[in-house]
Amino acid sequence: MTMKISSVINCLKAAMEKHGDLPLYTFDSDIKALDIAPCRDGTQRTTDGVPEKPNELVLEFVPCD
Repeated sequence: MTMKISSVINCLKAAMEKHGDLPLYTFDSDIKALDIAPCRDGTQRTTDGVPEKPNELVLEFVPCD
């Protein structure tokens, strides 16, 4: 089962309570930003310029330069 937003938040809150408000990294880089794309089945779609209601979020960890 795919994680939901609340599960990610709960994991991060638990880690922060245990270890403090530490920096985050991916395995291969520092994180510069987090882009969040609301999608419908993995694709951002619009109908007549109106975004479709998303059924998921796609997260992109933007690496530092």
